[in-house]
Order: sequence, then C-alpha cells, then structure tokens
Amino acid sequence: MKAPIAMSAKFIFLFIIIPLFIVLLIVLLVYSLSVISTNLRKTLGNCVVNEQIMPYSNCLLFYIAKLMWTYRRSGQTNQRGNQDHRDPYERDRTRVIHCPAFRRLQRKTQILGTDEGDFHRTRLTHSLEVDSIGRSIVHNLLINQEKHIGLAGLLPNDDLISVICLLHDIGHPPFGHGGEVALNYMMRNYGGFEANGQTLRLLTKVESSYGTYGLDLTRRALLGILKYPVKRSAVAAPKQPPVHESIHKTIKINDWLPPKAYFDCEQPEIDWLLSPFSNSDKELFQSLSQIPHNTKSGKSAYHSFDCSIMDIADDIAYGVHDLEDAIHLRLINPSHLDTTEFRQLLNNTLLTDRQNHIIDSLFSPDLYSRKQTIGEIVNYFITSTQIIITNEDFENNLFKYNLSLTPEANALLNYLKQCIYNNVIDSQEARTFEYGGQTVVLRLFDAISSNPGSLLDNKNRVLFKQAEDETSAYRIVCDYLANMTDEYAYRMHERLFGFNTRTIFERL
Repeated sequence: MKAPIAMSAKFIFLFIIIPLFIVLLIVLLVYSLSVISTNLRKTLGNCVVNEQIMPYSNCLLFYIAKLMWTYRRSGQTNQRGNQDHRDPYERDRTRVIHCPAFRRLQRKTQILGTDEGDFHRTRLTHSLEVDSIGRSIVHNLLINQEKHIGLAGLLPNDDLISVICLLHDIGHPPFGHGGEVALNYMMRNYGGFEANGQTLRLLTKVESSYGTYGLDLTRRALLGILKYPVKRSAVAAPKQPPVHESIHKTIKINDWLPPKAYFDCEQPEIDWLLSPFSNSDKELFQSLSQIPHNTKSGKSAYHSFDCSIMDIADDIAYGVHDLEDAIHLRLINPSHLDTTEFRQLLNNTLLTDRQNHIIDSLFSPDLYSRKQTIGEIVNYFITSTQIIITNEDFENNLFKYNLSLTPEANALLNYLKQCIYNNVIDSQEARTFEYGGQTVVLRLFDAISSNPGSLLDNKNRVLFKQAEDETSAYRIVCDYLANMTDEYAYRMHERLFGFNTRTIFERL
C-alpha cells in the first residue's frame, strides 16, 4: 500500500503544487510589472509623451536610472504612506510651496525695495514668473521634440522645472546684493557668503521642516538648483582687498563681491549629489572657465541641463518683466529704447515688423497694450531657445547638453538687461537703497555675533551653543540674517539702533 501512497503524493506535488506555485509566481510578476508600469507613467511623463522618440520597451532601463534622480538623502520614498500617490517631483513642489523660507521671498527685494509700492516685483513674484517661463520653455521644447531625437527623458517634467525655478533665489538675503556683499564681508574669515551657495545650504540644512536634511528634495531637483558647482576655496581670489571699515559700519561694495560657488562646508552634500556620475564627468563638471588670480575670483565652467533652463528663464524675467517695473516707475523712458542699436537688434529678430509698435506700446498709458507687448517679447524669447552640446567629453546627457538662446535673441536680451542695469540698478536711488541695506546688515551682524545669547531667536541660540568652532558659530549668525526679510531686518535694526533707511524715494 505504501507505493500507491508515495505515487499519489508525487503526483500531487508534480501536477498540483508545482503548477499552483508557478501560477502564483506569474500573478506576482504581472502585478509587479503593473506597479512598475504605473510608477513609470507617473514618474516619467516625458518618456510616455515622447513615445515616438523612446519606444516604451526601453523605458524600464530609463525608469531604473530615474530612480536614482528621485532619490532623497534621507532614503525616504513616500512621505505620506501608501495613500500618497504623488510623483516625487510633485512632492518636492508641495514642500517648496509650504516652506517658510519661500513665503519670506514676498518681503525680499528684487530690484526695488519692498516699501516702494505694490506694483513692482518682489523676490516671490519674480520667482513665480521664472517658474511660468521655465515651464513654457519645456513645453515649447516638447512641441518641437523632432529636433531633439535621442534626447528623450532629458527634459524635466512640469513639477521638476517648477521646483528649480521657484527656488532659484531662495538663498538671497535681505536688501538684494547689498545684503549679500555685507554678509560676505562679515564672513570673510569664516567661509564667506554667496546667495546661490546659501540656496544649497538652506535647502539641505537650514530649512529643517523635514528633519536633518532640510527640505530633503530629490537629487535631480537639487542638481538643477546648483548653479555654480565649484567650492569657494577653488575660486576665491588669492588676495583679499584691504579692510577699510568705517566707524559707521560701511564698506566698498565692489571690493567684496563674492565668488560664485558653494560653501566648502557643504562638500558632503555635493559628494552625495554627484555620486551617480563617473569620476571623469564630476571632474569636468567642476572645472573652471577662469582661474582665480590676484584679487580676481575664478569662475565655474558648467551647470546641468535643468539649471540652464532655469538660468534662461531667470534672464528673461529680469530682462523683460523687470523692464516693465522700471517703465511703470518712470526710471526708463522712451529715449532709452528708441535707439539705433535697439532697432537694429529688433531687425535681426522675428519682431522686426513690430518695432515701432513695440516701442510705442511699452510706454503707452494703455496697460492692456503694454501687457500684450510684454507677453509678445517674452514669447519670442521662449520660442528662440535651442539645445546645444556643452562638451563632447561628458558621458551623462544632463551635463553634455544645455539650453541656450539663439544668437539674435541673446543679443536682444543682453541689451534689455544692460538697459535695466544702467538706468535702474546703477541709479543713485537704487544704490542709495542698496548701501542703506548693506549698513543695516553689517550693524545687525556685528550686534548679534557679539551678543548671540540675547539677540538670536531660540532655535539659533541652541545651534550657536552646539557649534563645534568659531567658523560654525558665525555661520549660524549668517544663516539667521540671510533668512530675514527686508521688513524684519528693518524692524530689528530700528529697535537696536533707531535708524530708518526704508525707502529710496523719500526725499532727503
């Protein structure tokens, strides 16, 4: 009787258990592929949109590569548990919108002080416009994707480019470049200060809404925000200018313009950020286009593809929308634009047939006409972009390719930017405001660093006491001041010193 029982057990094992096991494996495999496919379509919007360029069969490999770009330093993959079905970049954008440092941009100077009226841009409204332009640039590239065969998946999706554009100015201190120069001077012996470097520090450390890693953004978002991928010590001028600090805490602004770089103390964050790239790519990406010499700082040579989109969107917003502010405030008049040079630049573009209308309507009292022309100029620049190769030696496409304007569009935009610089930024009114803001920051830094236990807020008092050395302690004071709005810095300065330097249009 044992033989039939053994045969029966063998039969059950071979023809029932094993087939059931195989069926179960197939079900699990199908389910896994379904989940991957769903995530792929969520995470890789461009891969699906560009299906003609990249066949869907190739998307699995791209999805695996994509995972490394959506990775966060914390290792966290789903902030809200299994019910959170948002794309990683969508979660990034939500974090930005709800970030206190982002809200503070509404009271930080773009070009003109925040007390000069309600019409002109602040850092916040400027950032929103850069976001809008950046997304429009990506949409335009998608429409013309046949020009970019082989670059499928390179284009950022809406949320990713939005995050990068919204955050591009978040590290700026109060009072624009006046505040930046003042902080760089006060930190001259402690690692310096530069607004773009502060952006990286704020997002990875200072803004602690999500714990140890700041906002804990995805790797590709942070890479797009990294405008100058070189450390300060690599580009700082060998010789510092002489220190001529007056009794009233003022300095020469042009002597202390900071080198464009990240802070040396942020090297661990940079190492993590660039870890997916080959050693040769990292070395080339962090190379210099200008070597520091004497009192001149060096310059970085490259930035990522996403960063190049943001950079052009920023330039367009500055050259066109800030021009609108200057016209509204009568800082720029028709004679500044109705020139032979400007007309010649328009002749070289698609706007040539509209040059008389453009100049007239920009200064028209009819706000609708002016706004239509502003929109027309912005649209011209958005549709005058092209993808170029930065260096054939790069292995990764995020480094190999950048966005640029056509030569004709670039020349026109540079003219507009120079017009704003000459007539607004370098005007007595704006320089007076910048100088006053610089003085406020210098005095506040001096007072707070001398009395941190009394003048720092509770959070930064704790961080100051925990600082490992004097350099780290001064960096805490710098973080505190850089986070201030113009209004907060004014109020604190008035409380401590009793001076008012608020408006540039109040007659002396």
